[in-house]
Amino acid sequence: MYKSGSILASTLLGSLIASAAWAADIIEVTVYHGEELHTKSGLTWMGLFPTKVGQFELRPTRVNVTMVHDEINDEPVNQKTGKKVTTSDKVEPLVLVKDVPALKAGKVITSTTYQKERPDIGAKLKLNVGGKESTLTVGGVKKDKEYRSQYKVVLETGGVKQTVYERKEVADSSFPSLLWAGDLDGDGKLDLIMDTTDNYNVRNVTLFLSTKAKPGKLVEKVVSHESTGC
Repeated sequence: MYKSGSILASTLLGSLIASAAWAADIIEVTVYHGEELHTKSGLTWMGLFPTKVGQFELRPTRVNVTMVHDEINDEPVNQKTGKKVTTSDKVEPLVLVKDVPALKAGKVITSTTYQKERPDIGAKLKLNVGGKESTLTVGGVKKDKEYRSQYKVVLETGGVKQTVYERKEVADSSFPSLLWAGDLDGDGKLDLIMDTTDNYNVRNVTLFLSTKAKPGKLVEKVVSHESTGC
């Protein structure tokens, strides 16, 4: 009886670990600390690839994971706990996404590839998808040269406003950034990919899709992946 219970518990634990490993994810082509990445070589992900200046397409690609020396965590020179992500394509994708059914292969309408790091209060980005103009506005209060309070990023389309990022206080080295904007899920509405960090040493790549938006909202956070630097 005890033995059967142990086997059952082990099976359930294994299932939970497998489910966690195969959950939706979004990553970049970079080097991760070992515990930050839960994938392996040979799996197919959907990549957001640049085709021309300002143009992108979604297409499947095989992900390769190579064990490399982690300059932060690996003390012996020959220790390799870091994980370097590359793909089978010659072109480097902006991001790689897994297990998000709303994303299909093909060209995507791109509004803006906007990689301005740490937009300060007062920044206003004009975005356009299918003739519909949207605005991403940064609001808040400047406390001093280094810190901002009530910092928030608001998306507005057709008179509908939604706060997509909000913090009581952030440092000027910890502002989020917009990595990509356009129609990623093919519904004619704006989607966003942002780095929603609140720490200078943390990157939190986050996907917002319009097809998942709740009533009265414009987008919904679908998946995010957090990683640290040093």
